[in-house]
Amino acid sequence: MVLGSIPSQVTFETYMIQITKTSKSEIGIFGKKEWPKANIEHYGKEVDYKETEFIYKATNKGEIVGIITGKHEAGIVYINNIIVACDKRGQGIGGRLMKKAEDFGKKFKAHKMHLVTGKGWEAEKFYEALGFKQICLLPNHHFHKDFVLFEKFI
Repeated sequence: MVLGSIPSQVTFETYMIQITKTSKSEIGIFGKKEWPKANIEHYGKEVDYKETEFIYKATNKGEIVGIITGKHEAGIVYINNIIVACDKRGQGIGGRLMKKAEDFGKKFKAHKMHLVTGKGWEAEKFYEALGFKQICLLPNHHFHKDFVLFEKFI
């Protein structure tokens, strides 16, 4: 086939398609019609992709010493961010924040937790100690640094 030529099995109308910017509300209408059919095709049933976010903080004498953010979606707890104040690390704060996120997920019958962290960071040992397993390496990821995907079944 010559580049730019129209294949014989495709109608000319296919080449009249336009790609334009849209809004969340407009695609929501399309999605409500099409996703149920795709879910039945993929999962054999309708599924609920409802996303529920969480934000927790750890405090000491009213001062924030750690935070965790994430969401539950489709049976998975996604950890977006977790950080503990440098001078408070090693005191169990991060573990307690992770437990809070896990408990949040269990309320929604989540079966897995998922997160990404930097390769070689101290955090890798922390997640492994909590039962997370390294799933894969993400080479040349954020800011051209290697990252690691971790997961844990709950």
